[in-house]
Amino acid sequence: MDWKHASIATAVLLGIAALVVYVVHPGGFEGQVAWFFALFPGASAVAVLGKQIPKLDPLLSAALWPLILFLSYAWYFALSYAAIKGFRTLSRTIR
Repeated sequence: MDWKHASIATAVLLGIAALVVYVVHPGGFEGQVAWFFALFPGASAVAVLGKQIPKLDPLLSAALWPLILFLSYAWYFALSYAAIKGFRTLSRTIR
């Protein structure tokens, strides 16, 4: 049951992040770069791979955006799941 709630929270967080980055455009170009790295943690991991992947195979560079989304989704899922578990544990302790 917790994983269902975490999946919903993850989709909402990723949607909000995409909305802020691609629709709201806060802070001009420099602000966009900061928001991009703050809201898409997967981009940090892919940035490391981003220089190496095109050298291996130019077709793999098309896989960067899906990889960013996958890693971001996994990161937000882990955060959401931990927050839900922590909240439930805390509420049981308080009762």
